[in-house]
Amino acid sequence: MPRLSKPETREKLRDAVVAEVVENGISSLNVAGIVARAKVSAGTVYVHFENKDDMLRKVYMELKADFHHTVTKHQVETDSAQLVRNMWFAMFDFVHNRPQDFLFLDYASAAKILSPEQQAITDKYAAEIAALLKRGVDDGTLADLDTSLLSLLLVAPAMQLARSAVLSGQKIPETLIEQTFERVWLSIAK
Repeated sequence: MPRLSKPETREKLRDAVVAEVVENGISSLNVAGIVARAKVSAGTVYVHFENKDDMLRKVYMELKADFHHTVTKHQVETDSAQLVRNMWFAMFDFVHNRPQDFLFLDYASAAKILSPEQQAITDKYAAEIAALLKRGVDDGTLADLDTSLLSLLLVAPAMQLARSAVLSGQKIPETLIEQTFERVWLSIAK
């Protein structure tokens, strides 16, 4: 079997961290479980990460950046209604294509694992999304509500729908995603 490249090994470790957290929880995460799942030597972990906490944080930040990019990739869209719709459906594309990564992000976010510097980066992601929503308020597409409320009204139903589907192993019917978006839209549109 050919030797894996450093990026391939890093990806195996990332996938092992995600699987361990999703299956066993953050508090049960240990290097031995990651090593066994990734099928690498214990020393390999320390080539890529300082320690278990560093590994958890770096994997979270990598996946959070991927998620943010997926959700905001349509930010050049000038029609605010279409932009919000694209962001909504992009989130479900991420959930469909990477369900374990989605759950990992959900669990790790609730665990408050980030350093202050990392938290500042994720706060910047939230500010970028708030700015996109503010654009919709300013152009009269979205209701004149605080962007944190607009975000909550958009994200809470989506997260619940996505979380339930991933945990049950069921695909979310496209019609249900569409119907949910239509109802959410009624709560945020002007």
